[in-house]
Order: sequence, then structure tokens, then C-alpha cells
Amino acid sequence: MSRFKKEDWLALGAKLLAEEGPAALTIDRLTAAAKRTRGSFYHHFEDRDAFLRGMMERWRTQVIDEAGKRFSDDPTRKTWKRLLREGPFELDFRFEREIRRLAASEPIVRDILREVDSARVEGLAWLIKEMRPEVEDPYSYAFVQYCAVVGGQWLLDDPADPRIPAIRKTGNRIFEIDELD
Repeated sequence: MSRFKKEDWLALGAKLLAEEGPAALTIDRLTAAAKRTRGSFYHHFEDRDAFLRGMMERWRTQVIDEAGKRFSDDPTRKTWKRLLREGPFELDFRFEREIRRLAASEPIVRDILREVDSARVEGLAWLIKEMRPEVEDPYSYAFVQYCAVVGGQWLLDDPADPRIPAIRKTGNRIFEIDELD
């Protein structure tokens, strides 16, 4: 049996959270799913809080640092619009929704979620300011756009929901990120 690394534990936690919800993030459930001992878990994490912090840091890196790099790698309006159209639908709806559910009872998760939400809205506001200088209040515009994405994650349970193409097309038109330029 190969060694279970820290990253393996974090990826497993993210998978269980998305599939089973916050109740799956017990040490007993994690070790059972990993087919590893508690000692293996504690080799990498001091306690459950350290695990949650690690899982949230991993998520923050993925959705802020790595996503931000995609925008800075090709800073053209056309690329930015494409990333804004596609990005929300590349997110794991279930994971994002369960993170918010978990944040209701876990201060560690709540704090990092606030940071991620804030960074996402601020980044989006910056893009709006650059792409649409006529928008008087890019932050509020970005906030409304972000609320639409988060709300969609709660209301559209299945990423294959047949309503998504029409909703996506309408959202792209409302927020002026459709392909027409």
C-alpha cells in the first residue's frame, strides 16, 4: 500500500465534503474512506482543525491564486470575458455549497470563506473597472454578479441541469460578457 500524503488527505476531504456534506469530515470517516489509521491522519495533521485549515488553504490556492494566474497569463479583454463566462461553471457546485454549509459551524472555514469571497468580488470589480470604465460602482456590480453565481450554486443542484445553458446565456448578456464584441 502506497503512503498516503498530506495532499491525498486534503483531496479526500474535499471529495467527501462535496459528496456527503460536512458530517463526512470526521476523523473516523476520513480514515475509513482512506483505508488508513488514525495515526496516518495524525502524522500529517495535529487535529481536525489543522486538517480543515489545510483543506481550506488548498481550496483558496486553487480558486484565488491559480484562477488569478489564468487572468494574468493572457490579459486581453477577449480572454477575460471567456474566463468570466466559463469560470463559474468550472467550479464544483457541490463543494462550494458544502463549504458554505460547513462555514456555519466552523470558524476556521468561515474565516477563509470570507477571505475567498472578498478576494473574488474584489478581483471581479477590478476586471469590471478595466473592461467597463463606464460602470460607476464596479464593486457593487461585481457583488451582484458574484451573488448570482453563489445563488446558482444553491439553486442548481446538478451541473448538468438542462436549464443551465439558457441561464448562462442570459447571465452573459446581463453582465455583458457574451461573445459578441
